[in-house]
Order: sequence, then C-alpha cells, then structure tokens
Amino acid sequence: MNIADLHIHTFFSDGDLSPEEIIEESISRNISYISITDHDNLTGYKKANSIINKSRNSNLKIVPGIELSSSVNNSNIHLLAYFFDPNDKDLNSIIKTLQLRRNDFAKFAIKKLNEEGVNISWGDIVKNSKGSIGRLHIAYSLISLGYVKNTNDAFDTYLHKIKSIYKNPFEINAKELIELIRKAGGVCSLAHPHTVNDLEKSINDLYENGLVGIEIVENKKIKDSDEIMSRFDLTKTAGSDFHRHGKKSYLGKNFLNEQELLNFYNISKNKLNGEISWNM
Repeated sequence: MNIADLHIHTFFSDGDLSPEEIIEESISRNISYISITDHDNLTGYKKANSIINKSRNSNLKIVPGIELSSSVNNSNIHLLAYFFDPNDKDLNSIIKTLQLRRNDFAKFAIKKLNEEGVNISWGDIVKNSKGSIGRLHIAYSLISLGYVKNTNDAFDTYLHKIKSIYKNPFEINAKELIELIRKAGGVCSLAHPHTVNDLEKSINDLYENGLVGIEIVENKKIKDSDEIMSRFDLTKTAGSDFHRHGKKSYLGKNFLNEQELLNFYNISKNKLNGEISWNM
C-alpha cells in the first residue's frame, strides 16, 4: 500500500535527522509520499526536494510543507501548510520574520535563565540548532549543562514559565497565514488539534478563513472528530510528527493512504479554484 507521511521534522528545526537520512528512512519503510514540515523553515524541504529530483531510482515524492507558528482566539496553534510554491516571496519574508521572532524569544529566555542562576549562553543554544531555534533547543542545552534531566523537566522547571511571561509572542495570526499560503498556491491543516484550546470555536474561525484540513493523530483523536470534520467540511491529514527515533516514534506511524492523499489534494485544488502550486 502506498502511504503518505505528511508531518516530518529534520535537524533544520527540532528533529534529529538530516534530510538525507529522512529520505533513506522513508524509502526503507516503503513510504511513497513525504512532507518535511520543519517549524517556520523551508531549508529541510528544499534540500530533500533537490536530493529526490537528482535521484533516478527513487519513487519517493515530496510534498511542499511547513509547520507555521500561529495563533487564534489568543491561543497558540500550529498550522501545517501544503502544496504551496516554496519560492513565494511573501511566504519567505514571513518565514524570516518568524525566525527573527524565535531568536528574540531565545535571547529573552537566556536573560531570564541567567537571572535564575542558570549559566547558559547564546552559543550553548545555537550549537544545538541548524535552522529555526525553538524552546526544545534551549531544553537540550539545559540537559547538556546538567540543569535538568530531560526535556519534560526543562519545560516544567523553566520554559513554560518563561513563555507565559513573554510579552512579544512570535506567532502570527492564523487568518493572515492561511491567506498567505492560499496566495502561494497552498492550503492549511490544523496540526495536533488535541492540544488546541476551545477547539470547536477555533476550528469555526479557522474554517471561515479558509482552513481545509485537520490532522488526525493515532490514539489522540479529538472527541467527535468525524462529526466536526463533516460539519465544517474539513478533510483529514495525517503524519508521524517525527522528530527522532524511539519506541513510539517512527516514520509512517500516522499516515494517509494514497486515496486519502488524492482526496486531500483534489479538495485543496477545488478550494484554490485549480490554482494549486504542486502537481501530484
């Protein structure tokens, strides 16, 4: 069966593997379609796309993708964007803005950690990152410096609190991002909806602004997901949200079969009046 994993991270955001390693792993697992959806970063996608285009033996296809930091109703959410033109100037301008805002937050976090007696520097964080800097990179630094035992400890002890007092959130309004992606020939799906506050109101607002899909995650299905998808005329998307190898983390853990991917693509194409930037 041909399957599609539409939610994958490389080391250009907060994953462990390179684009090359993601491709090799995907082929070994007989995955036919992938989407590298790094946080606010297209470098991993572009490198993987170049590798696949140069390969004569691979049947693997890559869907343009990105996970965007967004907000709706004063709640932080993540939007997964697909099928867009990765060279769109406005999109790349927004990505630069998001990355700068991420850097600003990281510098704020360093200041607050230093005030609490944590001896951490910009260099400690940057050495863990090859692209978009996020809280996970700060957590890795706290672990390597011996201040916490694991990432959960880092977030519970320091990072949740620091994020809550940060007055300049780096997320961009979901309405703006959905419209931006539409103009770039793509569509958006709501990532890991089980984490979203006031889900039905948020989905209603997002749908009114052009949301096309909702990500369905194994063992974390939202209550009445089928009814919500039907009521708002949303289609299913799925992916492993892969970051690193583990017993419960592997490529293809959550997926669309080829018919489901084709359905998602055709619905997106219709929503865009045929002006979709990626050809399946």
